Amino acid sequence: MTVGRRPKRRNPKAERLTFVCELEYCPECGERLSSEGIAAHSNKTVQTLDGDFYVVAYSRVCQNSECSKFGTHFHASGHLRVSPPYSTYGMDVVAFVGIQHDREHKQFTEIEDLLNERGVAINDWSVGRLYRLFLALVEGSWPQRRERVAAAAAKHGGLILMADGLAPDGAGPQLYVLWEVLSGTPISGMLIDQADETHLTDWLTDCRDLIGNLPVLALLSDKEKALVAALRTVWSEAAHQLCQMHFMKNLSEPVHKADRKLRQTMRDRLSSLPAVPDLESKEATARIEHLVSEQDTRGEKKSPLTIQKRQ
Repeated sequence: MTVGRRPKRRNPKAERLTFVCELEYCPECGERLSSEGIAAHSNKTVQTLDGDFYVVAYSRVCQNSECSKFGTHFHASGHLRVSPPYSTYGMDVVAFVGIQHDREHKQFTEIEDLLNERGVAINDWSVGRLYRLFLALVEGSWPQRRERVAAAAAKHGGLILMADGLAPDGAGPQLYVLWEVLSGTPISGMLIDQADETHLTDWLTDCRDLIGNLPVLALLSDKEKALVAALRTVWSEAAHQLCQMHFMKNLSEPVHKADRKLRQTMRDRLSSLPAVPDLESKEATARIEHLVSEQDTRGEKKSPLTIQKRQ
């Protein structure tokens, strides 16, 4: 499985982080494990929000020939706190992608720009892969997340759920996500090959089972017919409306269209004008004085620039 991986990169200036197997003694025979002469079982340059790091992990091996674990390599695990397996991005980058998408409702291209501004080289395709990794990681924290959802329901009298779907790779299966709006808690993410009402209803039914008997006050989504129908089927008594982000986007589309047309017209007209000459200060002053002199000779009305110059 390859997750958010880019071609192997090198950064000679990257700080080196070294990890060795945390076990010092063989769990079978109790003899001290050795790391002498052992090659690294993981070495890669990892991009994090704090810069690049060269992360190296070494195992330890049992050298007791009478032990059933003789020759067995026990791998280090500390390096996994820095970066997931098969990925050259740090865990903080994975968390950043998930938070920006789920809580700030930013698109993958927007997250790409934010990360690039912070020095992390990434494209929107890799952002999508990291987001799917984020969803896989949070799936294992459901008991804690359910406590947050339950606390939100108790505080507000119920939940407001939002569902959205997108194609991270531009084609292929659709990635659908359901989260609780008031607490910003992700509930479930699912890759669905056939995003019709039946399959979406099956997925949302599983989500309803996760939530249990917590009341749902309202549902938010875009105008995707299959998703709207599935939401109304699973939570038939909850009010449904278009999410504010999608509503404002649809509402402002005519304005954006006119604005794009206006910008193109201005760009075409301005491009036909001669370029402003790049003059030295002395040459620019000489040209202004020449124009002033010509105006004085012809007795023309002086412009504010001319008057200011003569003063």
